[in-house]
Amino acid sequence: MASGSNWLSGVNVVLVMAYGSLVFVLLFIFVKRQIMRFAMKSRRGPHVPVGHNAPKDLKEEIDIRLSRVQDIKYEPQLLADDDARLLQLETQGNQSCYNYLYRMKALDAIRTSEIPFHSEGRHPRSLMGKNFRSYLLDLRNASTPFKGVRKALIDTLLDGYETARYGTGVFGQNEYLRYQEALSELATV
Repeated sequence: MASGSNWLSGVNVVLVMAYGSLVFVLLFIFVKRQIMRFAMKSRRGPHVPVGHNAPKDLKEEIDIRLSRVQDIKYEPQLLADDDARLLQLETQGNQSCYNYLYRMKALDAIRTSEIPFHSEGRHPRSLMGKNFRSYLLDLRNASTPFKGVRKALIDTLLDGYETARYGTGVFGQNEYLRYQEALSELATV
C-alpha cells in the first residue's frame, strides 16, 4: 500500500523534470527565433538607424539616397580585349578548365553585337532589367526588321545565352562557337 499510494516515485519526478526542461528549451528556441525574424524583417535590421541623432533634413536626404541605390543597374564588361586570361584560351592545354572564359565571352558578345536594344530609348548596348528571351521574342513579333527571323535561331541563341549565364553544365569552345554563329546571324538580319 505504501508503494501504491506513493505515485510520485523517483522515476516519475525525473520524467516530469526532463519534460519540463525540454518544453523550456523549445520555448526558448522558438522565442529567440521569432525575435530574430522580426528584427531581420525590419527595414534596417536590429542595428542603430542610419542618421541617428542627425537633423531631420539630413535623415530624409540619407533615406532618399539609400532608396535610389535599388534603381542602379550596371552590367560590367566581363573580359576586356587585352585581358591576360584570353591568352590562356589560345594555348593548347586542358581547355575544360577555361569554360568560365567562354561563358564570359558569350555574355560580352551580346553587348558587342549589332542588335538594337534602344527600343525604349535606352543606351543601345544595354539590356538591363529585362528578360533577354522575352525581349527578342517581342522583337520578332513586333514590326521590326527581326520579324522574319526563324524561331529556331532565336531559341538556339537564347539557349546558349541561358546556358552561359545560368547553366551548370559545360560551356566550352563548341558551345561558344554555336552561340556566336547564331548571334552573328541574328545581327545580320
